[in-house]
Amino acid sequence: MTLNKETIIPRHDDSGFINSDTIHYYANTNEKLLKAPVCGIIIELPGLGGSSCLGGFVGKQDYETERTTAFAEKGIVMAYMRPGPWSWGTRGVVRMTDAVVAAIMKKYDLPADTPIVVSGGSMGGLGALIYAAYTAYTLKGVVAACPCTDIFDLFNRHPDFPATIVSAVSSYDMPIEQAMETINPFNQLDRMPALPYFICSDGDDSVCSADLCDKYVEALRTSGHTVTYYRQPGLDHGGFDPEVVEKLYAFMMNIILQK
Repeated sequence: MTLNKETIIPRHDDSGFINSDTIHYYANTNEKLLKAPVCGIIIELPGLGGSSCLGGFVGKQDYETERTTAFAEKGIVMAYMRPGPWSWGTRGVVRMTDAVVAAIMKKYDLPADTPIVVSGGSMGGLGALIYAAYTAYTLKGVVAACPCTDIFDLFNRHPDFPATIVSAVSSYDMPIEQAMETINPFNQLDRMPALPYFICSDGDDSVCSADLCDKYVEALRTSGHTVTYYRQPGLDHGGFDPEVVEKLYAFMMNIILQK
C-alpha cells in the first residue's frame, strides 16, 4: 500500500488551539531572548522520555541555554517540541509541529520562504527525519544526532522499547507492522526532500546502531542527497565529540543565515 502525505497527516487549520498565544503550551522556545528581527526557525524534537542530547528539556519553561541564547541574538527562534514522551515521529507529532511552525510564522509575520531547520537526537533524530518526509513546509535543513534509523531493529534491543513504539502507532487504522513502517526512516527514503542533511552517530552506540546509521546515510547519498556525516568513534548513545557538536550548530546557523 502506498501511503501519501494526505492519507497519513491531516491538513487542517489548527490555529484555534495552537497559535501565538498558546505556543508555550506545546513547545519551549527562546523567544524571550530574541535580540534581532526573526529570520528563521529551528525545531527540535525530543528523545525518548523528553530528554535531548542537543539541550532541550521537556519541562514547561523558556528554552534558555548558551546555544539558544546565541541563536536568539541572531533572530532565530528555537522551539523544543513537547509532543509526549513516546512520540516516535508519528503523524500526530508532524501535525502538532506544523501547527507550532504556523503559529510562529504568523506571530512574526514571516514570509513563506523563511528558512526552517528540524533537528533532534535519538528518537528525536528519527523524528527529525520523519518530519522532513511528511511536513507541509519546505525545510532548509535536517539535523539528526545518534538517530534511530531502523525502528524494527530498535524494537527488540531492549524490553522497554516495544511498548513505547506500539503505543505511538496503535491508533493507526492499519496493522502494527505497517504503521511502524510509516515512522521508519529506511521506509521513507523515496520521500526525503532534496536539502542538506547533517547526521552524526556514536561509534559504540548500544541503543541506535551506528552500522545501520552508516547504511542509512549511504542510502541517502545514493538517492542523490547531500549529507554531512560524522561517525564518532568510542562514544555511546548521546555522546558528542566537541568538534562535531560545534559543526552541528554552525550547520544550522549557516543555513538559517543563508551563508
